[in-house]
Amino acid sequence: MDTSSKKKINQRYLFSISDEPKQLLEPISGYAHEPLLPLEEACEPLLNIVPNLPVHIWIAKQNSKNPSDGLTQDESAAIRLYTMEWDSDSSELSDSLYVYLNRTLKQVDRKKLRPWFRYLKLFLTALAKMPAAPRQTVWRGLRLDLSKDYPPGEKITWWAFSSCTTSLRVLESDLYLGNVGTRTLFSIETINGRTIRSHSHFTTEDEILLLPGTFLEVKSQLNPAPDLHIIHLQQRIPPHVLLEPPFEGAELFPLSEVAQSLLKNTEPQNKNDDSRRWYKNNKIRFGIGAILAVIILAIVLGATLGSRTRTQTGTSSIPTSTTTEASPFYGGSPPDPVSVANAFYAFDGNMLDLYSHRNGEVVGGSVSYVQGYVAYGQAVVLTQSIPTLISIKPNFDLNINSAFTIEGFFMLRNTQMNAILIQLTPYISLNLVNGVLVASLGPNITLAGTSVISTNQWHHFSFVCDPTQQTTTIYIDGAMEVTGSSIKSEISSNDSNSTIIIGSGFTGYIDQLSISLKAKSHQAVSWDATVVAYYPVDLSWLLDKGPNGINATASNVIPIYGWRYNALNFKKSGASYEANGFTVLGTPYHAFSIALWVRAEAQSGVFLTVANPYTCLLVLGFQNDSNTLVAYLPNATASGRSVNIIGPQMPSNAWVHVAFTWSAENRAKLYTSSYLQATSGEASLLNNARGDQNSSPMTITLGTYNGAANCEGIEGIPISQTFIGSLDEMFVFARELQDSDLKQIIKP
Repeated sequence: MDTSSKKKINQRYLFSISDEPKQLLEPISGYAHEPLLPLEEACEPLLNIVPNLPVHIWIAKQNSKNPSDGLTQDESAAIRLYTMEWDSDSSELSDSLYVYLNRTLKQVDRKKLRPWFRYLKLFLTALAKMPAAPRQTVWRGLRLDLSKDYPPGEKITWWAFSSCTTSLRVLESDLYLGNVGTRTLFSIETINGRTIRSHSHFTTEDEILLLPGTFLEVKSQLNPAPDLHIIHLQQRIPPHVLLEPPFEGAELFPLSEVAQSLLKNTEPQNKNDDSRRWYKNNKIRFGIGAILAVIILAIVLGATLGSRTRTQTGTSSIPTSTTTEASPFYGGSPPDPVSVANAFYAFDGNMLDLYSHRNGEVVGGSVSYVQGYVAYGQAVVLTQSIPTLISIKPNFDLNINSAFTIEGFFMLRNTQMNAILIQLTPYISLNLVNGVLVASLGPNITLAGTSVISTNQWHHFSFVCDPTQQTTTIYIDGAMEVTGSSIKSEISSNDSNSTIIIGSGFTGYIDQLSISLKAKSHQAVSWDATVVAYYPVDLSWLLDKGPNGINATASNVIPIYGWRYNALNFKKSGASYEANGFTVLGTPYHAFSIALWVRAEAQSGVFLTVANPYTCLLVLGFQNDSNTLVAYLPNATASGRSVNIIGPQMPSNAWVHVAFTWSAENRAKLYTSSYLQATSGEASLLNNARGDQNSSPMTITLGTYNGAANCEGIEGIPISQTFIGSLDEMFVFARELQDSDLKQIIKP
């Protein structure tokens, strides 16, 4: 088929079937946090990925001036851009946007989707605003025999966008499959396809577009001719969300289909579970009153009986944040990750900006890389043996009304240095002066902190300028260090041509550096600085919805209705949920907190373990004889004795919030439902402070622990005893939570 004929037909009917991955990939998520931008801005990160993109964007916009279906011009143009065929020098491959997008959607490494997030936000918002096409049979195919890949009864997932036609005659024409040669036809019963004809570049065809993550069951195969294979597929609602909705309340599936799926898949144990809360509106809007009437609104907030109180002594070696300011983020609506910014540098072995707009260049000496604050990545190391800095161009077009937030993790190797941590313009910078943070906003405008930063530990620094409020604030580890009011930054008209500078004169490590052209609130800064991870375990239940993206793995867990939306049940043998790379939990004397909802059911046992391959830090479980809550800290005293902190007796089949906190000042505390139940002043020297590799990043395991470290010793429970119950909503903090924090977390 020559290039001219290719451009006349809808190649997408034949595209992207044979190379669907054979494994189940991670859900498609993260893009929904992006702002809804004009098409030109949404496609900026793709300019170095998709050739000839600007002219096709212009054509798409020009042809989308009067959109239907209540879409904006940019939303309609996003659909049209997807459907356009680029001219190609190759007879086999197309340079069209849909080719690059669908190829990326099918890759195992979900990080490669990040440049597409802005476009996906606009494209999927448009599709979600359109009504789903009614149940119908649609067709697609290709000139191959794929019958062996689709055995009857198999459940498969198509991860790319899938273009289908309502007319079998279209595929049978000689321009597509024809009537001779090896062919596979898919007959698909769809439930949530989108009819995109009125927004497509192919205005004469009734194209039905299936969304990424379409979950299908192979119903049957037919072989009416030796070279013709017809495969009957039936679309199902997947057991877990495979495509995050683009906005709150988006209906990716018709509510009638959701209702049928819920009625069909609800297990008897869930129908009679009177400890479950009302299942509130989720991202696919499961809020269907008739179905959810079986769920009884009952929560046992906790038991306060039988606690043993112990004395608290000790001094703090590092400051711990104790902010109790109300946070809007604990109710299941976390802020955007720190990577959602105008520029973001992970420093994972390079100086690249995540969005490829402002890549860095090392000037002077050389740099190296070590394991970062986010342990799955790296941090950049500057030594200044030869004066070294990181130079970034182009600069941001700032003016006196520009808001910004600069934040990142820094580790100082010494305090006796004068360094520029980051300089946006010649007079706007965050600096270190002998270990003290100092902000500059003009030739004679400075804002100086008072705390001398400790060395050899990770600290989060934030520099926030809010011209609307005329305030500038420096934060250390999420706590306000100093703030100035009635301050206006001074920016020269020549500053737009200057260079952004990072790390001039700085000796130490830098990780997760973010520049946002907005003023973040104190609550948002505190979240970025002190929330290490947040696992709501509802829709995309392996994903960390905190700022750092420390995603989990799981085995044999069962998603169920939970305290808030979904939860995980651990009744199967060997059930576990595991996340690794917690640098803070391996840092000696660093305050931390872990909080989650727990429901004890058929069998007591260990439900949480914190360990690395070399040592065990913390074990939480329920005792056999009385279902009593226990926290176990191996070798936690100055003399090396282990500590068991005995809490209250826990009710069965009721959700209770459990939290454990530790700080060098207040030692170990055990809470249920925001009430302090037990403490241990003896737990002054945890295993992560005992040298060598004991300080390596920790792994958190829910359910069955199979790690290498010896975690035996919890009072009244064998470490191997399987916990049978359910867990929900786990937070990990890099600070000591107070009861006021916990009261916010447990609010419905």
